[in-house]
Amino acid sequence: MGKKIRLLFTLPNLVGAGGQRAVLDMCRGLDAKRFDVHILVQEKLGSFLGDLRPTDKVTFLLDRRYRKTDLPRLLWRTMALAQDADIVIGALEGRASFCGLAAAKLLGKPFVGWVHIDWEPFLEHVSDRQRLGLSTYRWAHKIVACSNGAAESFSRLFSVPSDKICTIYNGLPLASIAKAAQEPLPAEFVEIFKQPTIVMVGRLDPQKNYPLLLDAHARLAQGGIAAQLVIVGDGGLRDELRAQAERLGTSASVHFAGFRLNPQPFIKNARVFALSSLFEGFGLVLVEAMMNGTPIAATDCPSGPREVLDNGAYGRLVPSQDADALAAAMRTLLTDRAEAERLAEAGKKRAQAFALEQSCQRWEQLLLGVAHSKPQKGGVETIAPPVSGPSIGR
Repeated sequence: MGKKIRLLFTLPNLVGAGGQRAVLDMCRGLDAKRFDVHILVQEKLGSFLGDLRPTDKVTFLLDRRYRKTDLPRLLWRTMALAQDADIVIGALEGRASFCGLAAAKLLGKPFVGWVHIDWEPFLEHVSDRQRLGLSTYRWAHKIVACSNGAAESFSRLFSVPSDKICTIYNGLPLASIAKAAQEPLPAEFVEIFKQPTIVMVGRLDPQKNYPLLLDAHARLAQGGIAAQLVIVGDGGLRDELRAQAERLGTSASVHFAGFRLNPQPFIKNARVFALSSLFEGFGLVLVEAMMNGTPIAATDCPSGPREVLDNGAYGRLVPSQDADALAAAMRTLLTDRAEAERLAEAGKKRAQAFALEQSCQRWEQLLLGVAHSKPQKGGVETIAPPVSGPSIGR
């Protein structure tokens, strides 16, 4: 066994989001005999601080929130850590990746960028400074996107040569998810889940479009379908969403569970898993729902749900921002037990295609190629888990 390849992953923080979750899972899943993994986190904050393990090699640069005046110091400290790395990976789009790219270029190290969302619908919500930072990815040695849609959008928007960008679907530790799902529900939710319950997991921010979900849930009630709605996640929109439920007259059946390190018991015990997002990159929670055998109703937003659910073969896809369509899909899954059971069983099989081991193997393949300067050829290349039955993506 030769010398280990030293990897430095850069993150802004450890907030409870899908991108941070995917990075932590992947860093832990890489072959420790071949890779020495170090995670640089700029801000020591976020819900995933409680999920760190003694074996995680993590360096925090700030004990508080980032300020613009911190940028020179962060770049300097990133360079100091990057000196000992063979490859720098910008693990989440933003300033941490910009610092990683700048440090890598100044030190003559290869840089790999990781894209977690479809930037086409999101770009109008960011500043010109952030757009400029994203445009620097064109100087990366390689860019990995979590879905074909995210890859194609990023390549087009930021003039990234197609031979620099590839797709590696996010992977999940499926055995760990199955074990976590066996944990009991928190006591205060036991009675709620004795009734038909819809669950959504995600940050309470505009991207997830919870107002659409609340509207769809209200339409179910108006149509005579009694169902509880449990939202697992936290964020700045909690008060607004509570107020909306009050206006809709559904506050008694809408429950906010807050952020949970282990959301699996909520997902497993739900009759329906809903996703109302305006846009995604992949949609880790969809794989979690399939693994738990929970039928899915999701918006067909860019990008991720259509690829994960294979054009609707493994879950109900509805037009984005259509509350009536989402309500109809949830109604079907709540009332048609045969259809719900069919999707539940199919989803369990589909989830196996997104096992963390397969995703890590493809990351290892890419990183070994970068370390040994092996060019990756082709168009928007897909390095994705092999799937039996209908194909993922292209």
